[in-house]
Amino acid sequence: MIFPEWTTGNTILYIALAVLGVGVAPGEYYGQTMMYYSKFRRVGGIPSRLYMFFIYSAPIVALFFSVRGYLPNANLVQWIVGGAVFIHFLKRVLESLFLHKYSGTAGILTALLVGSFYSFAAYLIGWLNQNPIPVVDAWFVLGILVFLVGIAGNFYHHKLLADLRMDSLDYFIPKGGLFKHVICPHYLFEIITWLGIALLSRHLAAWLILLFVFDYLSARAIRTLAWYRERFKDFPKERKAIFLFIL
Repeated sequence: MIFPEWTTGNTILYIALAVLGVGVAPGEYYGQTMMYYSKFRRVGGIPSRLYMFFIYSAPIVALFFSVRGYLPNANLVQWIVGGAVFIHFLKRVLESLFLHKYSGTAGILTALLVGSFYSFAAYLIGWLNQNPIPVVDAWFVLGILVFLVGIAGNFYHHKLLADLRMDSLDYFIPKGGLFKHVICPHYLFEIITWLGIALLSRHLAAWLILLFVFDYLSARAIRTLAWYRERFKDFPKERKAIFLFIL
């Protein structure tokens, strides 16, 4: 673990990250008047495809600006850490453009909030990557493996969702893969992806970003589960929101 020098600025930054990480779950779950998107958005807003493209392409730009100073002389560890963040967001951009099927809209404020945080997260990890742990040890290798599992699992379940809506933009009860156990396995694997990034970076900030993603997606999954249970009377009662057999 790499801890920052506890200057006043760093202390404020890390406290803010911790507060965001803890506070985003109730904000996402209860703040339904502003955090509208997709199936939760009934009228108005911006097209969901544009929303998804924005919130995942902006972090790529932010990452570029954070690494451009040291990229020409980057070592293997720096390339892998930066590459993992880049691959994650590039994958999501490509899925947004060519894989996902959309029928709803998203709020502009939601796009700005989510896009800003992801951009800040990408910039911060890229900037901190100037001073990585300079060894490829067991934790680093574990981070690579966890990241790859997260990326693959996230894509697989996104593909299942897209195939489900191939002939209709209506919503259906998802099936296949881990959908038989949880309603949002794609969120679970996105959390796993960020766990891999945190293991690769090992800066305290990366772990606080993981906390934010964990809380945000968990709360979003609970809302999604409630929505499916309300919409589909035959929805399986034993299915959980995001974590197998637990939540």
